[in-house]
Amino acid sequence: MKASSLAGLIRVWTLPMTVSLILLGASYASFLGLKINFATLLIALFGSLLLHAGANVLNDVNDVVKGVDSPRSPTAAYREHPVLHGEIGKRSALMLSYLLVASGLLTGAVITFLTGPAVFLLELAGALALFSYNGPILDLKAKGFGEFLVSTVWGPLFVMGGFSASAAGRLSFYSFLISIPSALIMMAVIYSNNYRDIETDIAAGVRSFAYRTRSLSKFYIYRVHFRGLRAAASLHYLWHFSFINARELLYNSLRSVSSKKVQQKIG
Repeated sequence: MKASSLAGLIRVWTLPMTVSLILLGASYASFLGLKINFATLLIALFGSLLLHAGANVLNDVNDVVKGVDSPRSPTAAYREHPVLHGEIGKRSALMLSYLLVASGLLTGAVITFLTGPAVFLLELAGALALFSYNGPILDLKAKGFGEFLVSTVWGPLFVMGGFSASAAGRLSFYSFLISIPSALIMMAVIYSNNYRDIETDIAAGVRSFAYRTRSLSKFYIYRVHFRGLRAAASLHYLWHFSFINARELLYNSLRSVSSKKVQQKIG
């Protein structure tokens, strides 16, 4: 497999998001004056990237198997999709995803030996959540819970994991609070992606949250996100770190949904 295909398979362009969340948790630990354990922080960062990459591969395999992704779906047009295009077999991709996730959990086990079980438990919760997103058993995306599930992982779980890995296994309720803007960002991004894919999702029997709320007018979902982000930023000035990035990402997501509505009207 070519390097570009491998990069497309793990969606390498999405990985900086995980890096920023882990570092956000570590930054908050530093802000509190806690001694940062850089060794466990780097191990946790590496493990989180493995989990993220494994989840991306697994997501593609499941979508191809269920018929959500096809040569005519929007996904095939805007990014590399080695599983769909036959550059790697579904079974091989599935084994790769399992290997990546298992390796990620192994890093959590190492951190457990060094500082305690908090990081491992957070990683395990994240792995179970990601397997449940569009997996063969729960398939929470099809039931309308996928957006909430993903925003929980790329929000509280990763930020709290970064904090705990940096702070000798400690947990803080405030690390959960500062993760809320990140969770709202992720919710908006996944919502806009699923909104774009409504037609192909319906054909595959998937009823995402975006589909279930498609009739809400004036982008109600996005208005809730904006207000939530503003409320978060007003509670603690550290949250502005996430809030500034959130406005840009949310604006781009809103444009994506808006463009789709315009195209539908023209059509």
